[in-house]
Amino acid sequence: MDQELIQIFELLVALAAAVMAYWQRRQKVEAKNETRQVVAFFDPKDESVTTPPGTIPARSWKMSDETRRWVLVGHDAPNQASLLRQIEDAEKEKLTHYYLTYQDRGGGFYEIEYGLMKGSGVEKPA
Repeated sequence: MDQELIQIFELLVALAAAVMAYWQRRQKVEAKNETRQVVAFFDPKDESVTTPPGTIPARSWKMSDETRRWVLVGHDAPNQASLLRQIEDAEKEKLTHYYLTYQDRGGGFYEIEYGLMKGSGVEKPA
């Protein structure tokens, strides 16, 4: 009887080890796939992943409050509202690169990438 219990125990341990190995293999495959999607999302030449995978933190496309305040400084109220609307629309679509335009102060634009101001410019007079 003791020998049979030992064999049953060994069988259960072997089964548990097989289940654990299967689970680890599955986790490894999923991690590799997630990594591929993240790399593809940030690679400007690869357009296979157009929406951010769930593992990408929101800070990749959301503008911080400090940057948002910086963008609004010196603009009149209608242009501030327009800029905020443009930011909200871009963040809703989870865009990592976009342009904000304004009409006051002679008109111009801000280039935004990963929620940070990358550049700015003014419209050239006609």
